[in-house]
Amino acid sequence: MKINFFDKPINTLNVLAGRKSELHFDYDEIIHEAHLRAFTIAKITRLDLLDDIKQSLEIALKNGQGFKEWSESLKPTLAKKGWLGNVSVTNPKSGEVKEIYVGAKRLKRIYETNMRVSYAKSRYESQMNATGEYFRYIAVLDSKTRPTHAKLHGLILPKTHKFWDKNYPPNDWGCRCEVQVLNEFEIKSKGYHVTNIKTLPNIATADWAYSFKDESQNLQDLLIKKGGGADDFKAIKIKTWQRGLDDMLNAVLSGNIIKNKAYQIAQIGEVKPNIKDTLAKQGVALKASSIAIYQNTISHIMRDTKPKNKKPNVAEIRGVVGVFDEAKHVFYDTDEKRLLYFYGSLQDDKMINYTAIHLNYVLEKFRTDNFIATISKMPIINYKGILKNKKRYEKIK
Repeated sequence: MKINFFDKPINTLNVLAGRKSELHFDYDEIIHEAHLRAFTIAKITRLDLLDDIKQSLEIALKNGQGFKEWSESLKPTLAKKGWLGNVSVTNPKSGEVKEIYVGAKRLKRIYETNMRVSYAKSRYESQMNATGEYFRYIAVLDSKTRPTHAKLHGLILPKTHKFWDKNYPPNDWGCRCEVQVLNEFEIKSKGYHVTNIKTLPNIATADWAYSFKDESQNLQDLLIKKGGGADDFKAIKIKTWQRGLDDMLNAVLSGNIIKNKAYQIAQIGEVKPNIKDTLAKQGVALKASSIAIYQNTISHIMRDTKPKNKKPNVAEIRGVVGVFDEAKHVFYDTDEKRLLYFYGSLQDDKMINYTAIHLNYVLEKFRTDNFIATISKMPIINYKGILKNKKRYEKIK
């Protein structure tokens, strides 16, 4: 199946041009929706080279160049800058030197991946604005198609169904699947039926399991256009974070552990600008504002072996989203290099809850973030000791 990158009114070129060049040695150093905002190519360590490739793809998209024409026009630049044929690349973080080969196969992946992602993002926006209320999954039914993708051929669900948040194609490297917009009349006239399955498979692999909604970047502009403001945007962000935490808690409580790594991390808050500024003045520069939690951390917090007097209940864990938003009692532990948020206990007036945050923590190959280390309790008397120990615990707010 040949992809038509030039369907109207799809603004594919604007999507590609709007992605900011970022250097990441491994493709999965950034995850999910970040790939819709960032333009990155694994094993490239020079920003000028990355910009050259991005510009060449924009020209190819504008002029309708196929892979062969694009690659031939780009090769002189790649050769001049030492990124063609056998190339030695150095990981800027570890110092490890790796030998790679930049040839037709690697260039074709760069071309097809960026074209498909830009095409899919712009097509998604166009289809969401179309009059049809449903999406129909279309797979290319040939020997090259993955069986899991082929099984979804013909699946019809409302456009707003959660399934599309992670499974709107492409769903893997080289995925050729697409989505068709239908209204109720078209469904009936074609003899189709809306899919009625309670549990749907998530077929997108970790590198591709992200939402084309891109809410974090576009929602504020959308609200302003509709007459909303910063308060509305803040409320929706908090609601989104709360839903993410609740979903993860429910999965752990029910024993349905999330196996796909793409869904094992959720952002549930952010470090407020004034806290970030105060930390910076004290020599602690945050690389990210977001606060995230890992599924295993929740399991650890709720494990049966945890002392009962230190174990927060479900309501107290759910409450951390609001705690981060209010940020009333915040300290920086100079020994452990952690940020501590304190809030009241719902179970015992003699105890106080706290959340410890790992700052600038890198989890496996995921992006650097501020991850929750634990949510626990301590006696009020211990908290008073923290207030007195100003040498170790610096009050942030």
